[in-house]
Amino acid sequence: MATMEVQGMQQLLDKLQSLGNKAKTVESRALKEGAEVLRSEIEARAPRSPSPRQPKGKTQTWRTGKHAADNIKIGPVKVINGAKLLEIGIQKNDNSHYFYMKFKEWGTSKMSAEPFMEPAVTEKQSEAVQRVKEVILGALGI
Repeated sequence: MATMEVQGMQQLLDKLQSLGNKAKTVESRALKEGAEVLRSEIEARAPRSPSPRQPKGKTQTWRTGKHAADNIKIGPVKVINGAKLLEIGIQKNDNSHYFYMKFKEWGTSKMSAEPFMEPAVTEKQSEAVQRVKEVILGALGI
């Protein structure tokens, strides 16, 4: 999971709090739109095979016939210790049909890492922050 810290937005958040209930909706929407910038870059960088393997019989229920890159998700907005956050991409405890992507990102004891999420976040972090600012400023009418 990638972590991103946004600084210099305290005044904007103070204005949002003055808006009341609408502020929570705007904050969540801004986070989701910023996360979408990162999700699309992660999806673009995720490894893809020429054709995903189809399941063979009932024993290969984990094969879906789809690329993991097409299933990069944005989690719900959560509040932890007063801070809003959400998760994007594959988590280390992932046990979905696309569990193998965590091995690509972080490696194993016998396979070196081939990261695609961290470089995507590093490259698009400022663009995501800018998108969050745009949504908040738009809601404030600034």
